[in-house]
Amino acid sequence: MPFLNPLPPFMNGTLARWAYVSLAGLAALPGQFNRSALEAPWATSDISNPGLSRTLAYLNTTDFVAYDRKFLDIIGPDATIEHVQKLAFQSHEAPCYIKDTNQLFFVEWGPPGGENGTHPWQYLLDVETNELRKITTDPPTYNAHGCVVYDGALYVVTDGHGDEESAQLVKIDPRTLKREVLLNNYLVQPFGGFNDLEIDPRGNFYLTDSRSGWGRGLVDFALPTNPTVYFVERDTYRIKPVHITDGNANGVAISPDGDVIYIPDTGVSSYYPVHKSPYGKRELWAFDVAQSGAVLTNKRLLSNPISYFYDGVRVSRNGWIFCGAGDGVDVIDPQSGFTLGTIRVGGGENLAVSLAFGQNELWIVGRGGVWHVKGIRERLDREW
Repeated sequence: MPFLNPLPPFMNGTLARWAYVSLAGLAALPGQFNRSALEAPWATSDISNPGLSRTLAYLNTTDFVAYDRKFLDIIGPDATIEHVQKLAFQSHEAPCYIKDTNQLFFVEWGPPGGENGTHPWQYLLDVETNELRKITTDPPTYNAHGCVVYDGALYVVTDGHGDEESAQLVKIDPRTLKREVLLNNYLVQPFGGFNDLEIDPRGNFYLTDSRSGWGRGLVDFALPTNPTVYFVERDTYRIKPVHITDGNANGVAISPDGDVIYIPDTGVSSYYPVHKSPYGKRELWAFDVAQSGAVLTNKRLLSNPISYFYDGVRVSRNGWIFCGAGDGVDVIDPQSGFTLGTIRVGGGENLAVSLAFGQNELWIVGRGGVWHVKGIRERLDREW
């Protein structure tokens, strides 16, 4: 098929539908073509050349799209993707794979679901049977937005709840569902609304405080600051801002050695009314992390997505960066910033928001439900 490379021999007999895009073949396109920065290349119908149109139509039927041989080597020929839970076409967030119970924790976030967008409950998915149930922590956790598993516990950040409860960092026991509030202020200043978090190898926290909860009407109070990433020292709970943006703070992830942190800026999202502008910020930034963890230096633009924007971000055991990016999950080279390939969630209204790693598998959550990717060649889960 025009504009595609043949799959290498080791991919013969692959169980999923693959495409290996020839970037050289796409470099100078015939005829007329057009797409928005917010839609995937294969989602556009504004194409005049029949060969290119057929190729893009085929790409829209695939499970995996490779732009680089490295992606084929990372994912491998045995990988499959299955849509295991078909849920409402709204945001699903905060996936955490709980190894001890073999369950996936995640949430339905914001309007139009819940009670006026507010959710006092979360989901647990049995990853063997794909049985899904709603849970409520003790006491209830309102408007959870991000989650990381560390030392067998769930660490969850929230947007807060109206004017009654500011954004919080909480610890949840996945067996008893008992919840403990660890942090809910910056020296008496409430947070605007937490979007996500990361934990470094020493157990310190990075928390992204964003416009999203206020922008979707989940919290009533005015934003206290511009969107900010906070560092929280685990042993002392000393806290300080380490990055501030006039865009929006969203996901956050750290490299396996703890030396580099990745922060997407999603100023592409505007509020009142809610809309997305292709002229808004949608970059992925990399920073070096000081030994203390409390200072970020050497800010550099690592990537701007091929389409849509980066939401949830995770870094695999070998350092590859996986980002929820609308049509699917993009895998990014941490050295060059090039997108190596995309794990697709089927197109249409489906939308990949965030993900969680198992050993040789991952789960994607987003608009449309949950997808399970199994049989990945490289080990993904990290060592802490």
